[in-house]
Amino acid sequence: MRVAIVDDEERILNQLEGYIESYGQEKGETMQVFTFSTAKDMLDFYDRSYDIIFLDIEMADMDGLEAARRVRLLDKDVVLIFVTNMAQYAINGYEVNALDFILKPVTYENFVFRMEKALRYAAKNSAPMLTLKAQEGTVRVVVDEIYYVEVMLHYLIYHTAIGTFKVRGTFKEVTAQLGRFSFAKSKNCYLVNLRYVEAISGSVLQVKGEKLQISRNCKNEFMQAFTRYVGGIQS
Repeated sequence: MRVAIVDDEERILNQLEGYIESYGQEKGETMQVFTFSTAKDMLDFYDRSYDIIFLDIEMADMDGLEAARRVRLLDKDVVLIFVTNMAQYAINGYEVNALDFILKPVTYENFVFRMEKALRYAAKNSAPMLTLKAQEGTVRVVVDEIYYVEVMLHYLIYHTAIGTFKVRGTFKEVTAQLGRFSFAKSKNCYLVNLRYVEAISGSVLQVKGEKLQISRNCKNEFMQAFTRYVGGIQS
């Protein structure tokens, strides 16, 4: 579980970080905590990798509501919890689909209540994701937003809705990872997400505007998988 804390008070940052670590130890949950003293620091490198964000409303550089609006443009699923001195500031949280808010000073009991609520919500609404240790850095990608994976020498190139990422690996590894989802091999170097297939003509496949090859050896199996997918039949 990856949790971000955004607050311009160092004391609150340290307190919430300590609460999260204590909660993780008590529950046997692995918690990765990322702290930011400004909303800009968090947004500049936002990669949709967080499950939960604790967000201070009253900050000097950018208030929490504006930061939350910008987060929602990038990520509709992350759980947002506001941290504030005054409850009335959190009322507008419905605008950004915030789950809850915590009043300062934050007690451990109040934190645990919100944390457990957030974890239940995250588990219920989370989409399947892959964590990629790419050359560009570690990034989490929603499986349904992977268009196709290309093999190039000893690397896998993930073509996704949020960018292209190069990861060291093998075709066998990525097939094992994505085999239970709607992916099929069109060639020994392409694993294609069937939901993004736009056209098939002869030995050419169009995926999200790009033309990929279907090899003779893979075509029958690929077409069977595509027919099952279009017909809503689980393989």
